[in-house]
Amino acid sequence: MKKILIVLMASLFFGPLMGCQNYDAAATVQPREAKVQTYRGVIPCADCAGIQVRLSLRQGGRYSLDETYLGTEHPLISQQGSWSRTAEKLVLVSDKGEKRYFRPRDSGLEMTDANGEAAPGYRLQAEAGS
Repeated sequence: MKKILIVLMASLFFGPLMGCQNYDAAATVQPREAKVQTYRGVIPCADCAGIQVRLSLRQGGRYSLDETYLGTEHPLISQQGSWSRTAEKLVLVSDKGEKRYFRPRDSGLEMTDANGEAAPGYRLQAEAGS
């Protein structure tokens, strides 16, 4: 019984050390590229032909939002910030502190106000492969 106990204790102590001998720094796993979820759509605009929107949500809680105002002189506005998601909504907070709200619908996102009310036509579809 003592021999079994000694062998068991020795294997518990020396076992993890044996695995360290074969450590190869070149064989370490490299982190994968952060997966990006991208959504696109054209939403209504009061004084232009429409706003083409592209929203990219990256792992780690960062986003980028590009809005192209169709038919205007200064068509592109880009914004970056952080995002968080609850069961019911997605909240974007720009680096300037501005908030935008979305809720998941089918395979896309629907823009809402802070109370969760959506307006017709304010919808983004998931980009294929994201």
